[in-house]
Amino acid sequence: MAVGGPGDSGGLDWRVAAQGALLTLAVALPPALLVRILKGDDIEGNESNLWVVTVLAIFIGFALGGHLAARRRPRTALSHAAAAAGLAFAGLAAYSVVRRVVTGDGLSAAVAAQLLLVGTITISIGILGGYVATRRRPKEPAAQ
Repeated sequence: MAVGGPGDSGGLDWRVAAQGALLTLAVALPPALLVRILKGDDIEGNESNLWVVTVLAIFIGFALGGHLAARRRPRTALSHAAAAAGLAFAGLAAYSVVRRVVTGDGLSAAVAAQLLLVGTITISIGILGGYVATRRRPKEPAAQ
């Protein structure tokens, strides 16, 4: 895909997608890391309700990142929203895989399936944020 500029004809601007991904991570990661620090030793099956904050932060982060990317490239809003969400998820997935390998937890088919499912959900949320940005666009002034 072509890299687009400010007056582009519809190519994907990776700089804008990266900005959306960075906003996504800036919103999603701090609460997730804080809850992990505070409640990371919860017993499986008896987790704290505080983990819901992590899920909400991730959903809000992906929606805001997609919204930002879509606003900055309105002609290709949903493509940019999806790219922003995809970049953010790729970063989170890479971290997760490296962490599992380093700690010796390993990768399994279940982990791969979980990553695919979470990726699908987060990218969909990013696209939803992009869609909201297209619906909230200011109206063009009427011709006189």
